Amino acid sequence: MKKIGVSVLLLISQIICYAQEKWTLRKDENGIAVYSRMLGSEKYKEIRVVCEFDAPAEKLVKVLQNVKDHKNWVYKTIRSYQISRKNKDTLYYYSEIALPWPASNRDATVQLAVATDSLGTFTITVKSMPNLTPAKPNLVRVPYSVGTYKVNSLPGNRIRVDYTLSVDPGGSIPAWLVNYTATVAPYYTFVKLKALVEK
Repeated sequence: MKKIGVSVLLLISQIICYAQEKWTLRKDENGIAVYSRMLGSEKYKEIRVVCEFDAPAEKLVKVLQNVKDHKNWVYKTIRSYQISRKNKDTLYYYSEIALPWPASNRDATVQLAVATDSLGTFTITVKSMPNLTPAKPNLVRVPYSVGTYKVNSLPGNRIRVDYTLSVDPGGSIPAWLVNYTATVAPYYTFVKLKALVEK
């Protein structure tokens, strides 16, 4: 009986994991594919973007680390600036993001870290650290956000980027608005990012 119970639990776990791992294609234009999925009981979607750049990984890292220019390509970013830098691979920055009325603008304090493995694969992690600086009046601090760029080299000095993002924007905001923006924003952002990296 115990063996049957354990087997059933394992089967249920596998079904749940499969459901969580199934991505739905939302947009595929200009070589940029945007996917989304719901994660278990979470009310917000996780986003995935897959694309290729005609540039080396180091160029992508350089653009990402140029925080002050994020407003030129990151969707609805009003301002951003570096708070501090730990070393050449890790820095901390602040960003303010505009949201449509009646929602309040969001801001985030973030760690950006670059790592490489023995095969030359780059992993760039961008995660919120909400207590890094004091909260600002009239803004809602993003409590949770994790974005990860998996970057693999391709022949011809090109790269394949596989990006995932999960975020809780905090405060009171309709889930439909967050989920709508979460599909539009990554495509807009990657169109501009691709242009900058390939420039």
